[in-house]
Formats: sequence, structure tokens, C-alpha cells
Amino acid sequence: MKVIRCIETVLLAVLLASCGTRQTDTYRLEVNGRSVKIYDCRVSGVPINQVWPGYQRPLEQTDTAYFAIWEMPQQGPAQVEIVADHEIRQARVVPESAGIEPLVSGRRIRFTMETPRNVVVEVDGVRRALHLFANQALKNTPDPEEPGVHYYGPGFHDAGIVRLESGDRVYLAPGAVVSGGFYAVNARDISISGHGIIDQSRYERGSGSIVGFSGCKNIRVEDVVLQDASMWCCTFFGCDSVEVDNVKIIGQWRYNSDGIDVVNSTRVRIRNCFVRSFDDALVVKGMKRNLGEPEPLDIGHLPVEEVLFENCTVWCDWGHALEIGAETCAPYICKIVYRNIDILRTSFVAMSILHGDGAPIRDVLYEDVRLHIDPHTPAPVFQTARDQVYKDPGNYVPMLFEAIINKDPLWAQEAEVGDVEGVVYRNVSVNGPSPSSLIKGLDEKHRICGIVIENLQFDGVPVRNAAQARIDLVQAADSAVFR
Repeated sequence: MKVIRCIETVLLAVLLASCGTRQTDTYRLEVNGRSVKIYDCRVSGVPINQVWPGYQRPLEQTDTAYFAIWEMPQQGPAQVEIVADHEIRQARVVPESAGIEPLVSGRRIRFTMETPRNVVVEVDGVRRALHLFANQALKNTPDPEEPGVHYYGPGFHDAGIVRLESGDRVYLAPGAVVSGGFYAVNARDISISGHGIIDQSRYERGSGSIVGFSGCKNIRVEDVVLQDASMWCCTFFGCDSVEVDNVKIIGQWRYNSDGIDVVNSTRVRIRNCFVRSFDDALVVKGMKRNLGEPEPLDIGHLPVEEVLFENCTVWCDWGHALEIGAETCAPYICKIVYRNIDILRTSFVAMSILHGDGAPIRDVLYEDVRLHIDPHTPAPVFQTARDQVYKDPGNYVPMLFEAIINKDPLWAQEAEVGDVEGVVYRNVSVNGPSPSSLIKGLDEKHRICGIVIENLQFDGVPVRNAAQARIDLVQAADSAVFR
């Protein structure tokens, strides 16, 4: 039994402020007439990033956003009303696939949510966005007295970095804010769940992921909010049989703060998640060991196979929204599916395969992917000096997809390089300026082949060939087949 009691109420506001999870006065929120707490969080303000330089990103490069969590009524829709601290000119609710049309009047925004889901309310533009996480009512709440249960009730908990063992169950009650993180090594049958927040803002790089599993089996992570990772946020290194459902990632602004990374793992299902990251968002990798975790583990001998990302929403402030690579050190990488994904924004590329190691990459499917591109996207920049100030060169549009084999010394871990065969883009649509794409093999031994594009649309118009799709076919690659 591990019942963790919250900090005394008189200290709560101070501790929440210190960990970056504070209630805000910028917006007020009511759902079916009941007040819901809104928290603020730090996000990236400009798209400038670099490989870890030994110091953290300056706060001048960041901005403030907001989020709220609540449980939907068990019957009927939710009537949502937001009151801002200023007159509102316009508002939109995204993703557009949610089909929500807000009504704006003065300082108020009103709309109806029919089902639990994760949406973003953009008020007078993309800055100061309000992220709304509407959950189903909790079921199967654990008994705090049960052995192996880490139970965090409402309030603030200074948990630290917690090592979990086989059979452990972590539960965050609604209103719980846990400062720290959780990891396990060579363990099995572990779950992390609940409608609380795990916040890592008080921890420096080197603390590991907010949620990190290495060499584990039968893992389930669901419903929790993960905020302000010190590096990668939610990671699975050398794992088997993983289920991630309705996890929300927010408050990512530090260098290299990926969303969800699946590394040398098999039978992984990521569903119904929201990821706003400041580096790659939904990622598949092959690596020799579990980078950045508290306890090292060799994993390069394990493949990546049967990985599904489904029904997810992504906002990538810098990097690639859906990425395979750039590290691809594994016996093979195959059966990777991205299905029914809304990409609210991306920086470099929406769908990326960057291949620089020895794994053969096979059987990749991107299906029902919807990409929104703003009329103006700030161009991403690699930072090269500590005092560098971001300057937007302008006239930039992110790429739709890339498939590249390239021996990049920055990422490559193996001497040999593999190839890519069998990549399908099915029912992909773009709303906004038309993006380009790139297919580039390395040489005749390391080619890219078997790329099929089915039902690609730019602003509702079918794209029927490579020229219309603005695909640049560079070398050692077969032409894409359009259907």
C-alpha cells in the first residue's frame, strides 16, 4: 500500500507555481454550468532548437498556453462556455474533424461537445491557445489500500522520480498534480492512469522521461496529462505489449522535448492521444540503448514491429509530426501504422522517414492523415549560438512527407545502412498552402522503393501525379505510384 497524501492547502498555490502548473485568470471555463479549473503552461514561442548544448533554452523563446481537464457527463452533451479577459475577435476549435463551430459574443465563446475528446480553442490566433481535455468518467478506480498501488489524491505531491516494480499500479485522482516522473526497467504488468497531471518542470535534463519504460512487458498508460518533460516525454525502450490511451502531452518547450517515442519495441498501440511537442511528436526509433533514462539498458538487438498510432491529434512546434528515425539501429523496422491522425501544425515535415542505420524498413502505412497548414508558418531554425535570436526568413511551407536514406554522422549509430520498401500514403488531405515532398535514396544498394499514394488531396482537390504533389525524386528511388 502506497497512499500519497497531498501537501497542505496553504502551500498549494506556491508549489503549483514553482512546478509550472498554476491556475490562470486569462480564461474562465464552465461546463454545463459548473466551473472547471484552467491551468497555464509554458510552450515554445518560436521554432528554434538544437541538439543538447549543455544548457537549457532561454525563457525569452517561450510563450504561455492553457489547458483544462474534466469528465464529460455520463449522459448527454457538454455545453462549454469560455470567458476571456479581453474582447474576442474570432475563435476556432480544432481539429476541424471534431466538427465544432463556436459562437463568439464579446468576451464569451460557447459551443457543444457531444463526446469526450481533446480539442484546442484558438482565440484570436495561435498564441494563448486553450487546450481542452474532456475525459470519460473514470472506471475501475483502484483501492488505495491494495498492495502495489501508488495512489495520489487531489492536490500537490512532491513524488520525485519513482522506480516502479512488476505489478505496480499508479493512479492519479482528478485534481492531483504530481511533481516528478515514473520509470521501470525489466519489469512487467504495470499501469499508470487517472485524470491528474504529472509535471516534470522542477527537474533538470538527465532525470529521464516523465514516463519511461525500458525492457518492460504488458504496460498500460492512460488518461494522464504529462507536462514539461526535461527531454523526451513518454518513452518505451525495448518493450513488448504496450497500450497507451488518451494520454495528453502539453507544456513542452525545452530542447529536444519529443512527445511519444517507441524505440526497439513490439506490439505497441498508441490511441486517442493529444501531443503538443517541441521536437518530434509521434516517433518510431531504433537505438543501441535507452537514451537519457536513469538506468542504462542495451536494446539495439531488438526489432521495431507492429506499432500503431491511431486517433491522435498532434501539434508539433519544432521537428516532425510523425517520424520514423532518425536513429534506425535495429534488426528491422516493420509494420508501422499511423491511422486517423489530425496534425494541427508541424514545423519541418508532417510524415518523415529519416534512415541512417542498418535496419531494413518495411510495410509502413499512413492512413487518414489530415494536415492543416497556416497561411504563414514560421520557418524552423537550428540554433548555432547561445545568444542567437530567432529571425523568421518568411515564405516557408512545411513539407508533407519525406523518405530519405542518409548517413548523417549526427544520428547514425551503425556503419551499415539499410533500405526502405513498401510505404503507403492513403487518404491524406492538406488544408492550406500546398506542401512539397522528397524521396531520396543513398545509392543503388540502398534504395527507396514501393511508395504508393492513394487518394491524396490538396484543399479538396485530388492530386493524381508527382508533379501535382510537388514530389522531388532525387536519386536511388523508384517513382511513387498514384492510385
